[in-house]
Order: sequence, then C-alpha cells, then structure tokens
Amino acid sequence: MTTVNVRKKSAPAADTPSKELVKKAAEAVTIDTPNGLTVTLKKPGVLSQFRLVKILGEAAKNQVYVSMVIPITFVAAIDGKPVNYPNTEREIEATIQRLDEEGVTAVMNAVMEHFGGESPEEQQEEVKN
Repeated sequence: MTTVNVRKKSAPAADTPSKELVKKAAEAVTIDTPNGLTVTLKKPGVLSQFRLVKILGEAAKNQVYVSMVIPITFVAAIDGKPVNYPNTEREIEATIQRLDEEGVTAVMNAVMEHFGGESPEEQQEEVKN
C-alpha cells in the first residue's frame, strides 16, 4: 500500500522589510509630462550610481549639478522607447534635451514623490547653507 502525506498550504508569509525594499526598487513608474511625453522611471542600481560619479568626473564635485542629473538617470523610457542608462555626459545631455524643461521638472518631481529624496527647494536651501 502507498502512503500519501497531505500538507495544508499555509498562507504566504509577509515580505520582510528588505524584500519590500527590493520590490519597491524594481518598480517602474510612468508619468505624463506637461509637454506631452510619457516617461517611465525606474530606480537605477547602486553600481550605476557609482558609475555616474565616474562619468561626471570633476563635475561630480558640484552638488547642485549632481542633484539635477540624478533624477535624469531614473528615465527608463520616453514614449515607450527604452532609454539606456547614460555612459557619457553627452548621453545625459541628450536625455535632458529630449525631455525639455517641462519634462525634466516633471521627472524631478516624480522621482522625489515615488522614490524619495529632497525637493529641489530643499536642495537649494542646502546649497545656500
């Protein structure tokens, strides 16, 4: 005779705080900008952030510039077309040009809202101090 073991399926355990952070980091957010673009944002990995400092070189010492560039690195797609993480300052500038002023402002606000961080006003206050 064959023995059959029946196991009751338990409810899935709640995610740990670290799993929640990983899940949130992998999320993508799509926004519509005032200038008619649909922009998908995704938080870059920590290695990408280190590479950004290397790409920027001396400009990485300028906190105002870095605080303006970081939100641009969250752009994963514009109007459904993928945007690769920038490897040069020219690629950063190309993304900024595609977004235009209204798009850049919308991206900065969305990154602050959905991924945390300081508002542009708070960053300006830090620069003044």
